[in-house]
Amino acid sequence: MKTSADQKYLETSIATASKEDLIVKIFDALIIASQQAHEKLLGERDDIQGIHKALLRAQRACALLMASLDMEIGGELAKNLFRVYEFWHHELVMANMQKDPERVARLLPYFTEYRKTWAQAVAEFKAMKSAPQPAPGGASFAAVG
Repeated sequence: MKTSADQKYLETSIATASKEDLIVKIFDALIIASQQAHEKLLGERDDIQGIHKALLRAQRACALLMASLDMEIGGELAKNLFRVYEFWHHELVMANMQKDPERVARLLPYFTEYRKTWAQAVAEFKAMKSAPQPAPGGASFAAVG
């Protein structure tokens, strides 16, 4: 359980994070919840409540990723990402219903790879944004996802 200082730090880091950084944090939450669910599915199968809660947290993270997309600005890329996130959400729901660790295990490498890609893209976007010539229109990278 988090201490009040830990909780305060977490709340402050989320409240002060950019939209782009929040996407990476959502991926962190997705990965952690999915790993916890997978471990419970393998080793603590009788902890139905714990499995369910971990998978629900992962499903909520997918829903947040879908909700973060701006279809107008992101265009085809945003639509494709929505489909990916929607598929992940569906698989997590099915893993929860069937208590199937394999469904979660198949997704974990994708979660990790997408998180790595987003973190790299955010770093590059911030570097570009801090360069002497700002992006035209001041568009936010997070609008895509």
